[in-house]
Amino acid sequence: MILLPIADDKILFYSKSMGGLMSKEKWIYAIKETEMKDGEKKALIIDGQKIVLIRKGREFFALSNKCVHMECPLSKGELEGYIIKCPCHDWRFDIRNGEFLDARELKVPIYELKVSDGNVYLNIGGRIP
Repeated sequence: MILLPIADDKILFYSKSMGGLMSKEKWIYAIKETEMKDGEKKALIIDGQKIVLIRKGREFFALSNKCVHMECPLSKGELEGYIIKCPCHDWRFDIRNGEFLDARELKVPIYELKVSDGNVYLNIGGRIP
């Protein structure tokens, strides 16, 4: 891990395992693990940020709930496998990394998650798009 100071109170770090630059950690409780079923999506506002939380089997994924095209809510889109389709213009994103399938350089911000004692926590510092 490499630390990169960018401002008085902010530090970025490069994490190869997370796929790039990350901001300082800030873990916030999101939901109880048992509150979501497999394939379910939930729109949440956490720390002022619109987020869609998705459960696939035993895994959870969190990404911005705003499509990079017109900011339509991804939580209202269709989920097929690990792909979520924007309800407005059918833009498709991989929920594992936020990539737009037709132009991989475009990404929806994703957030690191952890499950502890049946609770799902979100790193609101999140991944830098």
